[in-house]
Amino acid sequence: MLQKPAKPYRVAIFHQGCVPVYRRGFYVRLAETSRNQYVVFHGKPPSNTSLQVAKPPFPFANVEVGTVELRLKKALLIWQAAVSRYVKGRFDGVVIGHEFKFLSSFAILALAKLRRRPVFWWGFGYRKAYGSWEEGGARPPLKDRIARWAADRLARLGDGYLAYTEKGREHLLSIGVPADRIQVVRNTIDVEEQIVLADRAAAFDDAGIRAEFGLRPGSDVLLYVGRLVPRKEVDSLVRFAVASPEVDGRPVDVLVIGDGEERARLEALAGGARNIRFAGAIDPSDLRIAKAMKLCRAVVIPGYLGLAINHAFAHGRPIITRKHDFHSPEIEYLTEGEDSLLIAGDEADFHKGLAAFLAAPEEQQRLAANAAARRETLRMDYMVKAYDDFISRVVANADNGR
Repeated sequence: MLQKPAKPYRVAIFHQGCVPVYRRGFYVRLAETSRNQYVVFHGKPPSNTSLQVAKPPFPFANVEVGTVELRLKKALLIWQAAVSRYVKGRFDGVVIGHEFKFLSSFAILALAKLRRRPVFWWGFGYRKAYGSWEEGGARPPLKDRIARWAADRLARLGDGYLAYTEKGREHLLSIGVPADRIQVVRNTIDVEEQIVLADRAAAFDDAGIRAEFGLRPGSDVLLYVGRLVPRKEVDSLVRFAVASPEVDGRPVDVLVIGDGEERARLEALAGGARNIRFAGAIDPSDLRIAKAMKLCRAVVIPGYLGLAINHAFAHGRPIITRKHDFHSPEIEYLTEGEDSLLIAGDEADFHKGLAAFLAAPEEQQRLAANAAARRETLRMDYMVKAYDDFISRVVANADNGR
């Protein structure tokens, strides 16, 4: 059994450059349950992410900092004005996102090493070769191969690694990171909050929800929730809706919740189709998303898929996506054919799979029941405890060593 630290520790967190709405609940729960003081440094979201950001004030220790961005062709480099504040904060440890674009994090890494304070990476545990996916090739381009090599070298410099999932742990072990320096935290959202919202949404009648979103009476609804960026391939879902206003004699509506650089293009692609609705960005804690989840048959993310899995499962809704190797680590939470559909092949195959799902009510119910059962494995409490216990142990060992 892990021992509680002899004293509370102060730990700085530099992750994602901001506080995304899906991460807010984690920081709140961490502050409520830990003896340690975690201080989250945050500012504007990186301009190349389209992250939906939580708005302060926050009920956890935090420092808002300014940022400077520099673009080098497609690369984005960021300096957070946080180095001096980190030094003055007399922190016992620091958590840094495992990515290259935050130049200030490298300065903080060097200072922490000089002061013999533990450094924790927080991330996938490996680097995805997104360049090969976006360029349509099987072999990663040179820049991706170099980035993966550098990411592995960086991972080995840490005193600990907070890996999202088991796949990250396996990769870290394969590159020589000792097992006692790795903790799988099972990355998630505030599933408990979403379950409460789902229970509240259950009291609303479907007709009222349809009227609220402008959906047709009696339609089968497919829901997209997330950022509207190219990697998500929402255009594939829009093309399906345009081509298939009905399936098996029943009307089909697509509801898109989210915003981003692709929105104008997607709306133009929809061409005013009556069965496609764009609701814009909605905070995950807003009851409207829970209502949409109640109404939909499935959450459909054709391209890159991440924490939408946790969000859908919290509401007992199955996931439908395309089968490829470039999903976020949370893809490990799916059990293909049990709580989700991962459709192989090209876009035509994907559209056929969607149509087959919509024509099979019993299959929809089976997948939904299994999705609801999976949510119990994704609760926030496990992530918070794993994260806090691991950091406490490593910092305490370093403190004793000094």
